[in-house]
Amino acid sequence: QERSTLHRSINSRGDSLLSKAVFIRLLLVLPFLFILNLTGQDIDSLLTTTFQPSPTLFHHLKMPVFQGRPYYLELFVDAPADKINSASIFYSTKHIAQYREEALEMYRGRYRYKYDPAIHLGEKFTYFFVVTENDYGIHATPLDSSGHISPKVLEPVDPLEYFRRK
Repeated sequence: QERSTLHRSINSRGDSLLSKAVFIRLLLVLPFLFILNLTGQDIDSLLTTTFQPSPTLFHHLKMPVFQGRPYYLELFVDAPADKINSASIFYSTKHIAQYREEALEMYRGRYRYKYDPAIHLGEKFTYFFVVTENDYGIHATPLDSSGHISPKVLEPVDPLEYFRRK
C-alpha cells in the first residue's frame, strides 16, 4: 500500500512535469506556425489585401540601376527590433513567374537584400516588402493610393547608353 501511494505521487508529479513540457513546447512552436502561415499564404491574396499606409516603413531605390552591377535594396523600419517578427522581400523575374519570398538581413539599422543581376537573370526584377510584427500586425510597401501592394519594377539600364543620353 505504501508502495502504491509513492507510485501515485511519482506519477502525478511526472504528469505535471510532462504537461509543463508540452505547454512550453507549444509556446515555442506557435510563433513558427504563424510564420509558416504567412509564407504558405497565397501570394495573390497578399497582392489583393488592403493595407493601411504605414509611416514605419521606408524604401527608396536610387535610380538608375545599371546592368551587371549588384545593388542593395534597403528597407528602413521605424519600430523597435524586438517588436519585429520578420522582414521579407517578395520578388519575381522574367524567369521566375511566381513571387518568391526571402528573409531580409539586418545591417546597420536597416534591412537589406542584395540584388545581383548575375543571379537574378532577366530584364526586370519586380519586388515588394512585407514586415510582420510579434502582435500579428502586417505591413507592406510600396502601396498604391487604395492600400494595395504596388510592386516596384527594377529595370537595369546599360551604363553606356545612359551616359550617352546625358
